[in-house]
Parts: sequence; C-alpha cells; structure tokens
Amino acid sequence: MLGAVADAYIARRKADDRVAYNVNLQVFQSQLSTITRNLDDLGQEIEAFIREKGITEIDQVRSSQLAIAQEGLTGQIAGTQSSLSFAENRYLQIAAKLEGTVSPTEEDRRTAEMDAMVRPHEMAMLNTKTVLYGLREQYLDPDHPMILRGEARLRATEAEYENKIQEIMTDNLQAELKQFGAQIESLRNMLDDLAEKYEQNDALLRTLSADMSHYREMEYQRELLQRQRDDIMVAINEVKLVQMRDDARRVRIAQNAELPREKSFPKIGLVVPLTTLLVVGSVIGLIFLREITDQRVKSAADIEVLPSGRVLGVIPELAEDPCKSAAAELVVRECPNSVLAESYRQVSALIAKAMDRSGHRTLLLVGGLPDAGTTTAATNLAAAAAAAGRKVVIVDGNFRRPRLAEVMGVSGDDPGLGDLLAGEASLDEAIRTTEHGIDVVTAGRPANRAFERLNNGAFDSVMAELRSRYDLVLVDAPPAVVAGDALVLANKLDAAVLIVRANQEQRGLVARVINQLMDANCEQLGVILNRPRGTAGGYFKKNFAAMAGYSSASSAA
Repeated sequence: MLGAVADAYIARRKADDRVAYNVNLQVFQSQLSTITRNLDDLGQEIEAFIREKGITEIDQVRSSQLAIAQEGLTGQIAGTQSSLSFAENRYLQIAAKLEGTVSPTEEDRRTAEMDAMVRPHEMAMLNTKTVLYGLREQYLDPDHPMILRGEARLRATEAEYENKIQEIMTDNLQAELKQFGAQIESLRNMLDDLAEKYEQNDALLRTLSADMSHYREMEYQRELLQRQRDDIMVAINEVKLVQMRDDARRVRIAQNAELPREKSFPKIGLVVPLTTLLVVGSVIGLIFLREITDQRVKSAADIEVLPSGRVLGVIPELAEDPCKSAAAELVVRECPNSVLAESYRQVSALIAKAMDRSGHRTLLLVGGLPDAGTTTAATNLAAAAAAAGRKVVIVDGNFRRPRLAEVMGVSGDDPGLGDLLAGEASLDEAIRTTEHGIDVVTAGRPANRAFERLNNGAFDSVMAELRSRYDLVLVDAPPAVVAGDALVLANKLDAAVLIVRANQEQRGLVARVINQLMDANCEQLGVILNRPRGTAGGYFKKNFAAMAGYSSASSAA
C-alpha cells in the first residue's frame, strides 16, 4: 500500500513540476518581450534627443569650460563688490568730514601742511615768533606795550596760518570726494556688467547641464534594461536545463517500503526518563519563577538594594528567639538577655549615635503598612535608651489605632496628645510615668483625637517643650501608606526611622516611603527590618544563641 501511495505521489509531483516549469518559462519570456520593447523605445528616444539638442562628446568639455568661467566671474564679482564697499565707505567718511560731523584726521592735516601755499604763512608765523622772542629779551616787563603788540601780531599770524590749513584741507577733501564718487560709479557699472554676464553663463550652464543629465539618465536606463534582459535570458536557459534533468525533482524515493518487524513507539526506556526530567524541570522552573516575581521584602538584602536603603538592624521573630521570650512589647525590660532585647539595644546604639551627631532629639517611628511593629519598636527603643541613662518619653501620634496606652499599662481615657492639641490639658497632666520608669504621652481621649490638629502650631509647641525636658522623644506614627499623618509628623520632627515588616511589604512600596521621608524636613536615619522568617536560623541562629548564652553567663556571674 505504501508503495502504491509513493508511486501515485511521485507521478503527481512530476505533473505539478511540469506545470510549474511551463508557468515560470512563460513568465520569463513575457518579461523578456517587455524589456526588449522598452529597449527599442528608449533607443529611439535617445536618438531623437541627440538630434534635437545637438548632444556631442564636446559638450562635456564645454560644460567644464563654462564652469571654470563661472568661477572666474564669481571671483571678479566678489573683488568688485569689495572695492565698491571700500570706495563707498571712504566716500561717506569724506562727506562726514566736509559736513563737520567727523573731524579731519592727522593725516589730512599733515597733507595740508605740506602744501606750497602754506609755506609763506608758516614763515610769517616763525618770523613773528622770532621778533617776539627778541622783544621779550629786550623788555623784561611782560606787560610792555611792544611785547603786547608782538603777541597780538603772533596771534593774528597763527590765525591766518590755521585758516589757510583749514582751507587747503577742505579743497583736498572735496577733490577726494569727487575722485571716490567717480570710482563708485565706475565700479557699479562694472558690477552690473559682471552680473549680467554671470546670469547669461549661468543660464547656458544650467541648460547644458540639464541636457547632459537627461542624456546620462537615459543611457543609464538603457544599460539597466540590457542587464535585466541578459539576466532573464540566463534564467530561461537555467529553467530549460533543470526541466531536462532527472535529479531536479524535489521528491524522490530513497528506499522502498518494507514490512516492520517490531513496534517503533512508544519506547519505555526513553519515554520514562524524558517525562521525569520534564516534570522535575517544570517544578523547578515554577519555583524559580515564583521567587523572581515575588517582590516582597524578605531579608535585609532586599532593602539594601534600594536607593538610600540603609538597614539599622534586624529584629527576629519572637518564636525564633532561643531565650523564648513571652512578649515582644517590653522584651528589653522583662527579658534583657534575649536575642530580641540585644537586637533592640544594637539598633538603639546606632540611632543614638546618628542623632547625637546631628543634635537631634525627636524621632519618628513609622511603618509602611499596618502591623509593621512601630509601637513595639518604640517601647523597646525607649527602654534601651532609658537603660543607657537617657531621659525618654514616648508620644502616641497614631490617633486612628492607638496602642501605646494598652502596651504600657496606662489608661487610654486619661489626657494625652489630642487633649494637649485641643487645649484641654497641660503637658504635666498628659505625661504618665509607667512602672517601667518610662514616661508616655498617650493619644488622649477619643473625642479629641483629631489628626488634623497635628499640622498646627500647638503640636510644634508641645514638641518644643518635650525637647527641653527630655533627651529623646519617640513618636509612634500611623502607617505612611494608609494615613497621611506620618508625613505631616515627618515634617515637624528631627529624624525618622522606617519600620518594615518582612514578608508583608513590597520593595516598591518601601522605596516610595523612603523617598517620601527623604523629601520631608526630617533626616531619614534608616530602616529596621522586623520579624523576617528564618533570621534566627543557620548562621544567625548560632550568633544569637552565643549572644544569649554570653548574656546569661554574665548575669549569673
């Protein structure tokens, strides 16, 4: 059956090939006929153009000679225009001197002084000076009548001399003016003649160039058609040769069909390994793709790659603390030997160094999204600073979801920051000292928690008073993404620290909040990464365990 199919297919392919060869041959012959007609028509057109325009081989030489003559005329025109401009400028200068608007030059005066008509006046002036010199030698009194008459005669002689000089300079300038006027007229006539000759040569050159260009274009078209005709004739010969060759068929039988002796598919030894490899590769690819597309902040490295993403510290999960602390809010006070407590003390030391360097006293703790851990960070950082001997107060600036009163064990209905801003309580009434020795200012009574008041002068006054009383003022702010209060507070405090909860916030969101804090009036100190998974495992786990063990041994000793 396969042999019969192959024979039928081969026969059909032969018939199709013959049809295709004939079609291609007809196409090439049609193109050859068209090109031949076009060549004949173009040859007749070239002959007619040559007879009409009188094109000869000498026209190329004529064109070059005309171009050279045109360049010469251009140079003559430029030289004539330069001479005309010089003559016109000189004419205007001389006219201005005659009108009195421009003073004659020293050269004009020297030329006048060299005139023969000035010599008698110059000699008379010298004689008068000589006589006056003798009178002054004879009569010592400068007011003597003879000396006065001599001086008057000298002035008259000098005036005559100067008048003659001016008269000669005027005559000279008038002569020069007339000379340059005639020169200007001559140059203008010459320039008109040159311009007319230039236009005539230019028109002749353009006409000759256009004829030669058209003639060359027609010759180029004839050469192009001749090459096309030769190519088509070569193609026709190749089609005829291919049609006569037996090995030109696109399909040939390489081997006759035989009856198979065994099954060719499927082969278990090949299919099973390939399927296993494909499944494993797909699973690994999906896992890798998920990691690539996951933009959440998971470790400190994800923050450090962000612009201005300085990591102040990493606070591990409470469950991963080797010391098994009971609660995270007051871990520095209640479990000082824990990993969390030591982590907060290290962060507190870095913050204190940065704030002391800049002279800051007020610090904003703000998160990007809710549940970032700003209240926990505020209480533990306050405890660490208080243990270091600093006088610390925590202010609850989160009017939307305040937690400071609950964490520190004070009443949320007592006067707080909202009551201070409303003018219904004093600062002494709002400050509460907890059992842990840390002062707090709660959010205040619910009726007075208007977050719009955070942006008025009353808040600035409260902060100024707290700066004067305490070494460190910590302000717990609402999340920056869901509440605009954080940016308002950032513009009123000295410094800010961003709290980022791992596996919750996207890197793009963290970068945006960092940029917003950097644009505010406060100094953005850095980022605290809170509760990353696996932070206390592996290398960090050994370090934290050693830290906790060392602290416990120190306490026992």
